[in-house]
Amino acid sequence: MRNKILILAVFALALVACNEARTPQTPVAATSLAVEDMSPIEARPGIEQPGSQFIDVRTAAEFAGEHAKGAQNIPLDTLEQKASTLKKDQPVYVICETGRRSRAAAEMLNKDGFTRVINITGGTRAWADAELPMAEPAPANK
Repeated sequence: MRNKILILAVFALALVACNEARTPQTPVAATSLAVEDMSPIEARPGIEQPGSQFIDVRTAAEFAGEHAKGAQNIPLDTLEQKASTLKKDQPVYVICETGRRSRAAAEMLNKDGFTRVINITGGTRAWADAELPMAEPAPANK
């Protein structure tokens, strides 16, 4: 009886040891999370936090016409070159007209190693529809 218990204990120990050998014990490098989607109403409190970054990826002409108050203009076609002006460890909120370009920009930043990137769904149109603060359009040159 004693031998059976000893054999059973050795067998159980071998199973546990083999299972641990298959489980890697080395730390896994942190990967960036997927892009978050938020409505303008959901995003606004985060945008107002110190250190957050709020960019509008529309063209300069579109941005001059009307934009969400507090947004910095970095057109999508220049984002790759200007991404270095943004802090990778701080949240980046991205907006455009309807949410398509901002989604592409957010994915680009995410792949570039930014730790938290938020796409504002519905874009500037949804921002204005939610009656959130808009910057005054630039005066036309006469």
